[in-house]
Amino acid sequence: MFTCSYINIIQPNLLCVNEYLFDPLSFFYICGIMKTDTNMTHLKAYKEVPMSYYKNIIHYYNQLFPLDQNKLDFVNTSHTSQKILDIGCATGSLCHALYHLGHEVVGIDIDKKILDQARGLGDDGPTFHALDMLNLEQHFDMDTFDQILCFDNTIAHLPNEMAVGQFLKAMSKVLKDDGVFKCEVVNYDLVLAKGILELPVIEVDDLILKRHQCLEQQCMECYTELVHNGEVEINCVPLFPVRYEQLEFLLIEAGFTKIKLFSDFNRNQPEGEHIYNILEAWK
Repeated sequence: MFTCSYINIIQPNLLCVNEYLFDPLSFFYICGIMKTDTNMTHLKAYKEVPMSYYKNIIHYYNQLFPLDQNKLDFVNTSHTSQKILDIGCATGSLCHALYHLGHEVVGIDIDKKILDQARGLGDDGPTFHALDMLNLEQHFDMDTFDQILCFDNTIAHLPNEMAVGQFLKAMSKVLKDDGVFKCEVVNYDLVLAKGILELPVIEVDDLILKRHQCLEQQCMECYTELVHNGEVEINCVPLFPVRYEQLEFLLIEAGFTKIKLFSDFNRNQPEGEHIYNILEAWK
């Protein structure tokens, strides 16, 4: 994931970079982010992409995405202390809140700079690691966690179905047998069916965050446009639009036997159009 400071989006499927037009995947090739080697898998491309998803929002992350009390309540369902892993923890606000509720919390993110903010929040409780979500088995023992969290559409940052399956199988191994996996992902079934090109705009104080999307082959590009004091910075992020049936199938393959789907963190049933899918899965 990388920052492109001089991009204009002039059509949903075209980029204008220094007055030249490219489709989004061609732009990745031109920038050297994806190689033209036809034998290279999407997974290898994912490994080589500089992970700077937060770059244009890193200083404003907690303003744009404050801690959601409903999300905290969704996780904090046990009256006893649990060991919890938060994948894609960003600034660690959820990790710190769970720690203060008596839980032992580990947060991981692939972006080292965002973790500097997480570590600087004033207490020594949560542990943070700069770690690729595909490398859980190499870093954690089997049957370690009571809960594993993967919120904020983190799972869509994996490059394809194969990588999602690999992640879920590794995650299942470090989750206790009676543990639960909790996930938040954009409802891509709705996005693809309705041709939704924009997620809801976020406006906080003098900040405006717009998120545009376009689909190219089996990959989706999301362009985050941050407006602050009249200045605009755009970040380009490749995403994999994983559908619910794909995710459900891969969870079952990874050993999960009970899966629940909600439309929000209040555990409302998925009726009508809802922009996010919230899942709970047990082994």
